[in-house]
Amino acid sequence: MLDELSSAVAELMSAACEQLVLPRFRRLASDEIETKSGPNDLVTVADSEAELFLTPRLLDLVDGEVIGEEACASDPGLRTRADAPVAWTVDPVDGTGNFVAGDERFCCMVALMNHGVPVKSWILFPLQRRLFLASAEKGAMVIDEGGDHQRLEIASRDWCLDELSGSANIGAVSEPRRTEVRQKLRTLPGLWYPKCAGFLGSEIAAGRQQFLLHSSCTPWDHAPVDLLCREAGGHSAMLNDGGAFNGSYAAPLMIAPDRASWQALYDRVWA
Repeated sequence: MLDELSSAVAELMSAACEQLVLPRFRRLASDEIETKSGPNDLVTVADSEAELFLTPRLLDLVDGEVIGEEACASDPGLRTRADAPVAWTVDPVDGTGNFVAGDERFCCMVALMNHGVPVKSWILFPLQRRLFLASAEKGAMVIDEGGDHQRLEIASRDWCLDELSGSANIGAVSEPRRTEVRQKLRTLPGLWYPKCAGFLGSEIAAGRQQFLLHSSCTPWDHAPVDLLCREAGGHSAMLNDGGAFNGSYAAPLMIAPDRASWQALYDRVWA
């Protein structure tokens, strides 16, 4: 059974998606799509309206700061509040590029953080009606369309690097370092690009994929993913110092099945 807060947040996310996101899927007009930092950084009316729907309702549940992706795009200074004693993160449509393209790999993500450290996370795939949840020191689970609960535990084994499948985003790495890292990544046969952090994080937690490497993490993209994967048994740490994820850091993050495979992957592509 879910605790009261987990259930309440899940219901809000479901309502936002049903009312504001899914009606726009494969029905977006050109004037409902805009760009932010670049041509591949998209925002739609669904992103904006879903975040505006969720923000006050989350504060009604637990008061604090709200670090929303679209709010931070308009006011970057909001990002500095990610290490507040209590803060929500909101990514109303993670994988917006997929959403715009009619690709089903998109989700809605929310996390609750204490001093920048995620303590609860929710990742909802509205089309599939599948919800991934995690609570600090209480594990991770997935609830499917029929309401069945399944605990998530990444299998413990000796991983070979050539067995690892996952994704890397190194856009924040400057040249010539970026080319060097890209060439090393290409030695991994399982590299792919789902273009949705929440989708990849849920695949890692479910044991179907093994790694995520993002050269600059954000609280709305990575707080939910970090907690979900750690509570499922994976190892998540910042690449600059090996420390734990903190929402106030715009530093590279990597997730792997365990500490040993994380270190091996670090040595292969980043060291």
